[in-house]
Amino acid sequence: MDYLKHVSKKLGLEEDPELHLPIHSATTLPVTLWYNHEEDNLILLDQNRLPFEVKSRKINDWKEGVEAIKSMVVRGSQAIGVAGAYTLLVGSLQVKQRPNPVEDLNKISMEIAYARPTAAPLAWATFLAYEYSKKIYDETGSIERFIEALRKICDFILAQDMALNYYMRKNGQKVIKNGDVIMTHCNGGSLSSTLMGHALGVIEEAYSNGIDVKVVSKETRPRSQGYRLTVWELSRVGIPTTIITDNMISISFERLGVSKAMLGADRVTRDGSVANKIGSADIARIFKYFKAPFYYATSYSTISLDVKRGSDIEIEERSIDEVTYPYSLIAKDMKSKGLISENALEEWPPSHKIVTHEPGKGEVRIFNPAFDVTPPRFITAIITDIGILKPNQVRKLTERKILNMVKRKILEFGLEFPEGLSSITPESLKRK
Repeated sequence: MDYLKHVSKKLGLEEDPELHLPIHSATTLPVTLWYNHEEDNLILLDQNRLPFEVKSRKINDWKEGVEAIKSMVVRGSQAIGVAGAYTLLVGSLQVKQRPNPVEDLNKISMEIAYARPTAAPLAWATFLAYEYSKKIYDETGSIERFIEALRKICDFILAQDMALNYYMRKNGQKVIKNGDVIMTHCNGGSLSSTLMGHALGVIEEAYSNGIDVKVVSKETRPRSQGYRLTVWELSRVGIPTTIITDNMISISFERLGVSKAMLGADRVTRDGSVANKIGSADIARIFKYFKAPFYYATSYSTISLDVKRGSDIEIEERSIDEVTYPYSLIAKDMKSKGLISENALEEWPPSHKIVTHEPGKGEVRIFNPAFDVTPPRFITAIITDIGILKPNQVRKLTERKILNMVKRKILEFGLEFPEGLSSITPESLKRK
Protein backbone atom coordinates (compact mmCIF):
# COMPACT_ATOMS: atom_id res chain seq x y z
CA MET A 1 0.00 0.00 0.00
CA ASP A 2 1.00 3.64 -0.37
CA TYR A 3 1.64 4.46 3.30
CA LEU A 4 2.31 8.16 2.83
CA LYS A 5 -0.83 8.66 0.76
CA HIS A 6 -2.93 6.82 3.38
CA VAL A 7 -1.76 8.91 6.36
CA SER A 8 -2.11 12.12 4.36
CA LYS A 9 -5.75 11.36 3.66
CA LYS A 10 -6.50 10.04 7.16
CA LEU A 11 -4.96 12.99 9.02
CA GLY A 12 -5.93 15.78 6.63
CA LEU A 13 -2.50 16.72 5.25
CA GLU A 14 -2.11 19.21 2.42
CA GLU A 15 0.99 19.80 0.33
CA ASP A 16 2.83 23.10 0.84
CA PRO A 17 4.67 23.68 -2.46
CA GLU A 18 6.92 26.36 -0.99
CA LEU A 19 7.98 24.40 2.09
CA HIS A 20 8.01 21.04 0.23
CA LEU A 21 6.39 19.43 3.27
CA PRO A 22 2.77 18.49 3.99
CA ILE A 23 0.79 20.72 6.36
CA HIS A 24 -1.82 19.54 8.88
CA SER A 25 -4.92 21.44 7.77
CA ALA A 26 -6.54 21.77 11.23
CA THR A 27 -3.50 23.22 13.04
CA THR A 28 -1.32 24.44 10.12
CA LEU A 29 1.61 22.52 11.64
CA PRO A 30 4.07 21.17 9.05
CA VAL A 31 5.11 17.54 9.07
CA THR A 32 8.64 17.43 10.48
CA LEU A 33 10.09 15.27 7.70
CA TRP A 34 9.01 13.65 4.47
CA TYR A 35 10.53 11.66 1.62
CA ASN A 36 10.16 12.54 -2.06
CA HIS A 37 10.53 9.21 -3.85
CA GLU A 38 10.42 10.82 -7.29
CA GLU A 39 13.48 12.97 -6.60
CA ASP A 40 14.93 10.71 -3.88
CA ASN A 41 15.26 13.52 -1.35
CA LEU A 42 14.83 13.32 2.40
CA ILE A 43 13.16 16.62 3.29
CA LEU A 44 13.63 17.98 6.81
CA LEU A 45 11.99 20.97 8.44
CA ASP A 46 15.14 22.89 9.42
CA GLN A 47 14.56 23.44 13.13
CA ASN A 48 17.78 25.37 13.60
CA ARG A 49 16.19 28.20 11.58
CA LEU A 50 13.10 28.33 13.78
CA PRO A 51 11.45 30.51 15.00
CA PHE A 52 12.92 33.16 12.74
CA GLU A 53 12.46 31.37 9.43
CA VAL A 54 10.41 28.40 8.26
CA LYS A 55 12.44 26.50 5.68
CA SER A 56 13.06 22.89 4.72
CA ARG A 57 16.35 21.21 3.90
CA LYS A 58 16.88 18.48 1.32
CA ILE A 59 19.24 15.63 2.19
CA ASN A 60 20.97 13.77 -0.67
CA ASP A 61 23.98 12.35 1.18
CA TRP A 62 23.85 10.00 4.18
CA LYS A 63 26.70 11.82 5.90
CA GLU A 64 24.73 15.03 5.59
CA GLY A 65 21.79 13.18 7.18
CA VAL A 66 23.96 12.14 10.14
CA GLU A 67 25.20 15.72 10.50
CA ALA A 68 21.60 16.97 10.45
CA ILE A 69 20.72 14.59 13.29
CA LYS A 70 23.79 15.56 15.33
CA SER A 71 23.35 19.30 14.79
CA MET A 72 19.61 19.04 15.55
CA VAL A 73 18.27 20.21 12.22
CA VAL A 74 15.91 17.36 13.03
CA ARG A 75 15.53 16.53 16.71
CA GLY A 76 13.34 14.73 19.21
CA SER A 77 13.37 11.00 19.79
CA GLN A 78 10.66 9.98 17.33
CA ALA A 79 11.67 12.34 14.53
CA ILE A 80 15.34 11.38 14.52
CA GLY A 81 14.33 7.71 14.45
CA VAL A 82 12.39 8.18 11.22
CA ALA A 83 15.14 10.44 9.88
CA GLY A 84 17.70 7.75 10.67
CA ALA A 85 15.82 5.14 8.64
CA TYR A 86 15.48 7.46 5.65
CA THR A 87 19.15 8.47 5.93
CA LEU A 88 19.97 4.79 5.45
CA LEU A 89 17.80 4.83 2.31
CA VAL A 90 19.76 7.82 1.02
CA GLY A 91 22.96 5.92 1.77
CA SER A 92 21.76 2.85 -0.11
CA LEU A 93 21.42 4.89 -3.29
CA GLN A 94 24.99 6.13 -2.89
CA VAL A 95 26.64 2.73 -2.38
CA LYS A 96 24.52 0.43 -4.55
CA GLN A 97 27.23 0.21 -7.24
CA ARG A 98 29.96 -0.79 -4.80
CA PRO A 99 31.25 -4.39 -4.62
CA ASN A 100 29.70 -5.08 -1.18
CA PRO A 101 26.89 -2.54 -0.74
CA VAL A 102 25.00 -4.41 2.01
CA GLU A 103 28.13 -4.71 4.15
CA ASP A 104 28.78 -1.01 3.61
CA LEU A 105 25.20 -0.24 4.63
CA ASN A 106 25.63 -2.24 7.82
CA LYS A 107 28.53 0.06 8.75
CA ILE A 108 26.53 3.11 7.71
CA SER A 109 23.59 1.97 9.85
CA MET A 110 25.87 1.81 12.89
CA GLU A 111 27.11 5.35 12.31
CA ILE A 112 23.58 6.64 11.88
CA ALA A 113 22.16 4.73 14.86
CA TYR A 114 24.67 6.10 17.36
CA ALA A 115 24.82 9.67 16.06
CA ARG A 116 22.91 10.56 19.23
CA PRO A 117 23.05 7.76 21.82
CA THR A 118 20.38 8.67 24.38
CA ALA A 119 17.24 8.64 22.24
CA ALA A 120 16.25 4.99 21.75
CA PRO A 121 14.16 5.36 18.54
CA LEU A 122 17.17 6.39 16.43
CA ALA A 123 18.91 3.03 16.74
CA TRP A 124 15.59 1.15 16.78
CA ALA A 125 14.32 2.59 13.48
CA THR A 126 17.69 2.50 11.70
CA PHE A 127 18.37 -1.13 12.57
CA LEU A 128 14.78 -2.14 11.83
CA ALA A 129 15.09 -0.63 8.34
CA TYR A 130 18.41 -2.39 7.75
CA GLU A 131 17.39 -5.81 9.11
CA TYR A 132 14.10 -5.87 7.20
CA SER A 133 15.80 -5.01 3.91
CA LYS A 134 18.70 -7.40 4.48
CA LYS A 135 16.29 -10.31 4.83
CA ILE A 136 14.97 -9.48 1.36
CA TYR A 137 18.53 -9.29 0.06
CA ASP A 138 19.43 -12.63 1.64
CA GLU A 139 16.48 -14.20 -0.15
CA THR A 140 17.05 -12.58 -3.55
CA GLY A 141 20.69 -11.46 -3.74
CA SER A 142 19.45 -8.25 -5.37
CA ILE A 143 20.56 -4.82 -4.19
CA GLU A 144 17.62 -3.33 -6.09
CA ARG A 145 15.22 -5.48 -4.07
CA PHE A 146 17.08 -4.38 -0.91
CA ILE A 147 16.47 -0.73 -1.82
CA GLU A 148 12.84 -1.42 -2.74
CA ALA A 149 12.30 -3.06 0.65
CA LEU A 150 14.08 -0.18 2.34
CA ARG A 151 11.72 2.33 0.72
CA LYS A 152 8.75 0.34 1.94
CA ILE A 153 9.90 -0.09 5.54
CA CYS A 154 10.97 3.58 5.85
CA ASP A 155 7.55 4.74 4.66
CA PHE A 156 5.94 2.33 7.11
CA ILE A 157 8.03 3.64 10.03
CA LEU A 158 6.97 7.20 9.17
CA ALA A 159 3.29 6.26 8.71
CA GLN A 160 3.34 4.18 11.89
CA ASP A 161 4.70 7.07 13.93
CA MET A 162 2.04 9.44 12.61
CA ALA A 163 -0.69 6.87 13.32
CA LEU A 164 0.55 6.14 16.84
CA ASN A 165 0.85 9.87 17.58
CA TYR A 166 -2.86 10.03 16.76
CA TYR A 167 -3.59 7.43 19.45
CA MET A 168 -1.23 9.08 21.92
CA ARG A 169 -3.20 12.30 21.52
CA LYS A 170 -6.46 10.43 22.07
CA ASN A 171 -5.13 8.76 25.22
CA GLY A 172 -3.86 12.06 26.56
CA GLN A 173 -7.30 13.68 26.40
CA LYS A 174 -8.22 11.66 29.50
CA VAL A 175 -5.97 13.80 31.73
CA ILE A 176 -6.69 17.29 30.31
CA LYS A 177 -9.54 19.42 31.68
CA ASN A 178 -11.11 22.76 30.80
CA GLY A 179 -9.14 25.55 32.43
CA ASP A 180 -5.86 23.63 32.71
CA VAL A 181 -2.64 25.63 32.79
CA ILE A 182 0.02 23.16 31.72
CA MET A 183 3.76 23.61 32.20
CA THR A 184 6.05 22.06 29.62
CA HIS A 185 9.80 21.96 29.10
CA CYS A 186 12.01 21.86 26.01
CA ASN A 187 10.08 20.83 22.90
CA GLY A 188 8.23 17.56 23.23
CA GLY A 189 5.65 17.98 20.51
CA SER A 190 5.05 18.02 16.79
CA LEU A 191 8.58 19.23 16.09
CA SER A 192 10.08 16.34 18.06
CA SER A 193 7.94 13.74 16.30
CA THR A 194 6.68 13.39 12.75
CA LEU A 195 3.43 15.23 13.51
CA MET A 196 1.71 16.22 16.78
CA GLY A 197 3.39 13.69 19.03
CA HIS A 198 4.55 13.84 22.62
CA ALA A 199 3.24 16.33 25.17
CA LEU A 200 2.39 19.23 22.89
CA GLY A 201 0.55 16.93 20.52
CA VAL A 202 -1.79 16.00 23.38
CA ILE A 203 -2.32 19.68 24.23
CA GLU A 204 -2.77 20.69 20.57
CA GLU A 205 -5.42 18.00 20.12
CA ALA A 206 -7.30 19.26 23.19
CA TYR A 207 -7.18 22.88 22.05
CA SER A 208 -8.29 21.95 18.52
CA ASN A 209 -11.28 20.16 20.08
CA GLY A 210 -12.38 23.29 21.96
CA ILE A 211 -10.84 22.61 25.38
CA ASP A 212 -9.86 25.78 27.27
CA VAL A 213 -6.17 25.18 27.91
CA LYS A 214 -3.13 27.42 28.37
CA VAL A 215 0.57 26.57 28.39
CA VAL A 216 3.50 27.80 30.47
CA SER A 217 6.61 27.14 28.39
CA LYS A 218 10.01 27.01 30.06
CA GLU A 219 12.85 28.65 28.20
CA THR A 220 15.01 25.48 28.47
CA ARG A 221 18.60 26.62 28.38
CA PRO A 222 21.14 26.25 26.96
CA ARG A 223 19.60 25.66 23.50
CA SER A 224 16.37 27.42 24.55
CA GLN A 225 14.18 24.98 22.66
CA GLY A 226 11.24 25.77 24.90
CA TYR A 227 11.58 29.46 24.05
CA ARG A 228 12.30 29.00 20.33
CA LEU A 229 10.49 25.85 19.23
CA THR A 230 7.65 25.22 21.67
CA VAL A 231 6.42 28.81 21.56
CA TRP A 232 6.63 28.79 17.75
CA GLU A 233 4.66 25.54 17.58
CA LEU A 234 1.98 26.64 20.06
CA SER A 235 1.66 30.05 18.39
CA ARG A 236 1.14 28.34 15.05
CA VAL A 237 -1.77 26.40 16.56
CA GLY A 238 -3.08 29.46 18.46
CA ILE A 239 -2.70 28.16 22.03
CA PRO A 240 -2.30 30.96 24.65
CA THR A 241 1.24 30.66 26.01
CA THR A 242 3.31 32.26 28.77
CA ILE A 243 7.11 32.06 28.59
CA ILE A 244 9.14 31.63 31.77
CA THR A 245 12.85 31.16 32.34
CA ASP A 246 14.13 27.95 33.88
CA ASN A 247 14.24 29.23 37.46
CA MET A 248 10.56 30.22 37.69
CA ILE A 249 8.85 26.93 38.47
CA SER A 250 7.64 27.64 41.99
CA ILE A 251 6.41 31.16 41.33
CA SER A 252 4.43 29.84 38.35
CA PHE A 253 2.21 27.94 40.79
CA GLU A 254 1.64 31.09 42.80
CA ARG A 255 1.21 33.62 40.00
CA LEU A 256 0.21 31.70 36.86
CA GLY A 257 -2.08 29.04 38.29
CA VAL A 258 -0.16 26.06 36.89
CA SER A 259 -2.23 22.89 37.36
CA LYS A 260 -0.09 20.13 35.86
CA ALA A 261 3.04 19.41 33.84
CA MET A 262 3.33 17.50 30.59
CA LEU A 263 6.70 16.83 28.98
CA GLY A 264 7.97 14.72 26.12
CA ALA A 265 10.48 11.93 26.74
CA ASP A 266 13.54 10.43 25.08
CA ARG A 267 13.82 7.11 26.91
CA VAL A 268 11.85 5.07 29.45
CA THR A 269 13.59 2.29 31.37
CA ARG A 270 12.16 -0.91 32.84
CA ASP A 271 11.92 0.58 36.34
CA GLY A 272 9.75 3.47 35.05
CA SER A 273 12.50 6.10 35.05
CA VAL A 274 12.44 8.65 32.22
CA ALA A 275 15.29 10.44 30.48
CA ASN A 276 14.43 13.81 29.00
CA LYS A 277 15.93 17.24 28.38
CA ILE A 278 18.11 18.48 31.23
CA GLY A 279 15.95 20.19 33.85
CA SER A 280 13.01 17.80 33.55
CA ALA A 281 13.86 16.04 36.80
CA ASP A 282 13.96 19.42 38.59
CA ILE A 283 10.39 20.17 37.52
CA ALA A 284 9.21 16.73 38.64
CA ARG A 285 10.62 17.20 42.13
CA ILE A 286 8.99 20.61 42.55
CA PHE A 287 5.65 19.30 41.26
CA LYS A 288 5.87 16.53 43.85
CA TYR A 289 6.25 19.20 46.53
CA PHE A 290 3.17 21.02 45.26
CA LYS A 291 1.25 17.72 44.92
CA ALA A 292 0.49 18.51 41.26
CA PRO A 293 0.28 15.90 38.48
CA PHE A 294 3.45 15.41 36.46
CA TYR A 295 3.11 13.56 33.14
CA TYR A 296 5.40 12.40 30.40
CA ALA A 297 3.97 11.75 26.93
CA THR A 298 6.00 9.58 24.58
CA SER A 299 5.96 6.89 21.93
CA TYR A 300 6.16 3.20 22.84
CA SER A 301 9.43 3.11 20.87
CA THR A 302 11.18 5.06 23.67
CA ILE A 303 10.46 2.22 26.15
CA SER A 304 13.74 0.32 26.59
CA LEU A 305 12.91 -2.83 28.55
CA ASP A 306 16.52 -4.01 28.27
CA VAL A 307 17.67 -0.97 30.30
CA LYS A 308 16.89 -1.87 33.90
CA ARG A 309 17.36 1.46 35.69
CA GLY A 310 17.52 5.13 34.91
CA SER A 311 21.11 5.20 36.14
CA ASP A 312 22.05 2.88 33.27
CA ILE A 313 21.14 5.47 30.61
CA GLU A 314 24.06 7.04 28.78
CA ILE A 315 23.86 10.83 29.14
CA GLU A 316 25.56 12.74 26.34
CA GLU A 317 27.33 16.03 26.98
CA ARG A 318 26.93 18.62 24.27
CA SER A 319 29.21 21.39 23.05
CA ILE A 320 30.04 24.13 25.55
CA ASP A 321 29.39 26.63 22.74
CA GLU A 322 25.69 26.21 23.51
CA VAL A 323 26.39 27.81 26.90
CA THR A 324 29.02 30.41 25.96
CA TYR A 325 27.68 31.69 22.63
CA PRO A 326 25.01 34.09 23.99
CA TYR A 327 27.60 35.83 26.19
CA SER A 328 29.84 36.43 23.18
CA LEU A 329 26.91 38.10 21.48
CA ILE A 330 26.33 40.27 24.55
CA ALA A 331 29.98 41.33 24.58
CA LYS A 332 29.93 42.23 20.88
CA ASP A 333 26.70 44.17 21.32
CA MET A 334 28.15 46.10 24.27
CA LYS A 335 31.24 46.98 22.22
CA SER A 336 29.12 48.19 19.32
CA LYS A 337 27.23 50.48 21.72
CA GLY A 338 30.39 51.78 23.38
CA LEU A 339 29.46 50.28 26.75
CA ILE A 340 32.82 48.49 26.97
CA SER A 341 36.11 49.34 25.28
CA GLU A 342 37.47 47.79 22.09
CA ASN A 343 40.09 45.99 24.22
CA ALA A 344 37.47 44.31 26.41
CA LEU A 345 36.95 40.56 26.36
CA GLU A 346 34.64 39.15 23.71
CA GLU A 347 34.05 35.85 25.48
CA TRP A 348 33.35 34.63 28.97
CA PRO A 349 34.96 32.69 30.50
CA PRO A 350 38.19 33.28 28.56
CA SER A 351 38.89 30.16 26.50
CA HIS A 352 42.34 29.64 28.05
CA LYS A 353 40.69 29.14 31.45
CA ILE A 354 38.18 26.53 30.26
CA VAL A 355 39.07 22.88 30.89
CA THR A 356 37.25 19.58 30.34
CA HIS A 357 38.60 17.91 33.49
CA GLU A 358 37.86 18.64 37.16
CA PRO A 359 38.84 22.31 37.50
CA GLY A 360 41.83 23.35 39.54
CA LYS A 361 42.88 26.78 40.76
CA GLY A 362 41.83 29.48 38.31
CA GLU A 363 40.24 26.95 35.93
CA VAL A 364 36.60 26.70 34.83
CA ARG A 365 34.73 23.69 33.58
CA ILE A 366 31.41 24.06 31.72
CA PHE A 367 29.11 21.10 32.41
CA ASN A 368 26.53 20.71 29.65
CA PRO A 369 24.64 17.40 29.84
CA ALA A 370 21.81 17.08 27.34
CA PHE A 371 19.50 15.02 29.57
CA ASP A 372 18.67 14.07 33.12
CA VAL A 373 16.66 11.17 34.52
CA THR A 374 13.43 11.45 36.51
CA PRO A 375 12.98 8.63 39.06
CA PRO A 376 9.59 6.87 38.88
CA ARG A 377 8.41 8.15 42.29
CA PHE A 378 8.12 11.67 40.86
CA ILE A 379 6.05 10.68 37.80
CA THR A 380 2.25 10.57 37.94
CA ALA A 381 1.91 8.64 34.67
CA ILE A 382 3.46 8.14 31.25
CA ILE A 383 1.03 8.78 28.39
CA THR A 384 1.87 6.56 25.41
CA ASP A 385 0.36 5.46 22.13
CA ILE A 386 -0.41 2.06 23.70
CA GLY A 387 -2.10 3.48 26.80
CA ILE A 388 -1.50 5.51 29.96
CA LEU A 389 1.04 3.74 32.17
CA LYS A 390 1.94 4.21 35.80
CA PRO A 391 5.72 3.95 36.18
CA ASN A 392 5.43 0.62 38.02
CA GLN A 393 3.43 -0.82 35.11
CA VAL A 394 6.36 -0.48 32.71
CA ARG A 395 8.21 -3.39 34.37
CA LYS A 396 5.21 -5.65 33.63
CA LEU A 397 5.48 -5.07 29.89
CA THR A 398 7.18 -7.47 27.51
CA GLU A 399 8.35 -6.91 23.96
CA ARG A 400 5.61 -9.26 22.79
CA LYS A 401 2.86 -7.42 24.71
CA ILE A 402 4.01 -4.08 23.31
CA LEU A 403 4.20 -5.44 19.77
CA ASN A 404 0.69 -6.88 19.98
CA MET A 405 -0.73 -3.58 21.25
CA VAL A 406 1.06 -1.67 18.49
CA LYS A 407 -0.22 -4.06 15.83
CA ARG A 408 -3.81 -3.57 16.96
CA LYS A 409 -3.48 0.21 16.76
CA ILE A 410 -1.80 0.12 13.35
CA LEU A 411 -4.46 -2.14 11.87
CA GLU A 412 -7.19 -0.02 13.45
CA PHE A 413 -5.70 3.01 11.69
CA GLY A 414 -5.95 1.16 8.38
CA LEU A 415 -2.27 0.46 7.77
CA GLU A 416 -0.87 -2.85 6.53
CA PHE A 417 2.24 -4.40 8.05
CA PRO A 418 5.02 -5.04 5.53
CA GLU A 419 5.28 -8.73 4.75
CA GLY A 420 7.98 -10.39 6.82
CA LEU A 421 8.19 -7.64 9.41
CA SER A 422 7.07 -9.97 12.21
CA SER A 423 10.17 -12.10 11.68
CA ILE A 424 12.43 -9.26 12.85
CA THR A 425 13.31 -10.03 16.47
CA PRO A 426 13.95 -7.32 19.10
CA GLU A 427 17.36 -8.88 19.74
CA SER A 428 18.46 -8.20 16.15
CA LEU A 429 17.84 -4.49 16.69
CA LYS A 430 20.23 -4.21 19.64
CA ARG A 431 23.77 -3.97 18.39
CA LYS A 432 26.92 -2.27 19.45
